Formats: sequence, C-alpha cells, structure tokens
Amino acid sequence: MKRSFVVLSLLALTSCAATATLYPANDAATKMGPLQATITRTGTGSGPITVTLPDGEVLNGRYSVNVGGSMGFGSLYGSVYGANGYASGSAFSSTYMVPNSSGGAADLMGPKGTTAHCEFMNNNWSGHGNGACQLSNGATYRVQY
Repeated sequence: MKRSFVVLSLLALTSCAATATLYPANDAATKMGPLQATITRTGTGSGPITVTLPDGEVLNGRYSVNVGGSMGFGSLYGSVYGANGYASGSAFSSTYMVPNSSGGAADLMGPKGTTAHCEFMNNNWSGHGNGACQLSNGATYRVQY
C-alpha cells in the first residue's frame, strides 16, 4: 500500500500545468494582445502546450527542452531580444553556456491553419524561463514563464 502511494505521489508531481504569458513584440501581436499558454510539465523535458487565440482558435502542440545539450536555434529568439531586431556577434568569439539552463523549442497548430514556432531558454533548476514565439500571421511575442 505504501509503495503504490509513493508511486502515485511521484506521478502527480511530475505532471503539472504551468502558465506562460506571451507579450506582444511587434505591431501584429499588439493588435492581438497578450496571450496565455498552458504548459503540461511531464518531468521528461517534453510535453503538450496549448495557446488560445483571441478569436477562440486553440493551438495545440509540443515543447521539448534539450537538457544538458546544445541545439541549433536562436534566430527567432534573437529577433525578439536582440538590438534592432536581430542578435549578432563578432568574428572573434567563444562559446558560453548559461549555467543550469537549456534551450528548447515548441511547435503548435490550430484547426484554422494557424501555426506557431517558439524558442526559449529554460532554467533547469527553477523550471522558469523566457523565449519568443512567432505565429504564421507574422505576430511575434516575448514569452515569460
């Protein structure tokens, strides 16, 4: 009996919902307003994500965090957080990893054909992070969770 209680408790802890807020980063997004995303944390570094648009369309998809590794991403993230709409570096550079953080991505799609692609940096200790999302209509958002 104790063993099943412990297993059920661990399962309950590994699957919980979190909310992310998407803040407008360009004119197209400003017209739509801020958005909310629901992220289901499964304890595996990936899981379902849902965003409801102002017109009622629900975008469903998956996120994935590349814990302890690297991945090629950043153009969307850089376009939202970089100066003048892009991020750049010099010809002389060194690699730097943000301690205890991992990059991640999410892709979503709605029944009306709207899609979204998101890139984010996740703090592996706290589970919080920030990123950027771009919808197929050109709206870009800053993401905080």
